[in-house]
Amino acid sequence: MAQPIIALAQTAPGQALERLTLAAPEAPTGYEVDLEIHHCSVCHSDVHLVDGDWGEVKKPLIPGHEIVGRVLRQGPRSHHQVGAMVGVGWQAGACGACAACVSGREHLCTGGKVRTCVGRQGGFATELRVDARFAFALPEGLDLGTAAPLLCAGLTVFSPLERFKVGPGRRVGVVGVGGLGHMAVQFAKALGAEVIGFDPDLSKRELALKLGARELVSATGPLPSNAVDLLLVTTHANLDWTAWMNTLTLEGTMCLIGVPSKPLTVSVDPLMDEQKTVTGSVIGSPASMRAMLSLAAAHKLAPITERMPMSQANAALQRVREGAARLRVVLDRDLG
Repeated sequence: MAQPIIALAQTAPGQALERLTLAAPEAPTGYEVDLEIHHCSVCHSDVHLVDGDWGEVKKPLIPGHEIVGRVLRQGPRSHHQVGAMVGVGWQAGACGACAACVSGREHLCTGGKVRTCVGRQGGFATELRVDARFAFALPEGLDLGTAAPLLCAGLTVFSPLERFKVGPGRRVGVVGVGGLGHMAVQFAKALGAEVIGFDPDLSKRELALKLGARELVSATGPLPSNAVDLLLVTTHANLDWTAWMNTLTLEGTMCLIGVPSKPLTVSVDPLMDEQKTVTGSVIGSPASMRAMLSLAAAHKLAPITERMPMSQANAALQRVREGAARLRVVLDRDLG
């Protein structure tokens, strides 16, 4: 029999999270699956939601969207087994009928994309209900305690690498060797690419090389010319975009993963004379999620994490807010 759910929620703008008891859920139907949450990591998106940076959202706000949990109950159309360990990321559902969905690009759904912790309960809780089609089996070889950041951050950096067919012979630049970037370096290297890291903090050089980068270059310049085919910008900083376009080879691509606060201004010359491209990327499809998890398991790739009990979620959010985390914070179950 289902028990009441204990969650950590923001009940008014600007307030800290507080303990909240939610009613026990009714029996799941259709594709619904109920998870006992074991681990949930703290993404910077959670900080943005709590701080109101993206506008006010429905309250109570229960953050958390990088989730590892055990299947407790499920509806008749779920394909999981009770007791199985699965992962959930930023997306918890899609319409299934729009052009994006019917072509296997559910992450670009235009008919009703469901976000795990926006307008509905997220992962800072004892349980979570999601669409089973957006709860992913975790392959053998993954450390379940550190796998949670893969479900959003890992997918976010893997998706453009897959989209642009990164492999041997390709050169990839990663701007920002932080919470996102340190995973981008690992995935690009595992796919066979030559990787150059860019960061203003050159004390990260040893870390970058250990993760698979050929070198770490100062992001404050001077920047190398014609150095990479694909540039993944994982930082939220407002950069000199024309200068960064110069790091690309002919017909190279700059892909934004971080979200700058100001509109981009780019010279027309590299777009026309060198046919370079500026694009962006957001999470990834269910197929990309499965491919990413398989690659991580096969190559023993893992995010670098700090571990904290979920009851200390406010302190964890503050560490991420201040940039003090090294490099991702994972909250472990202790609310029961």
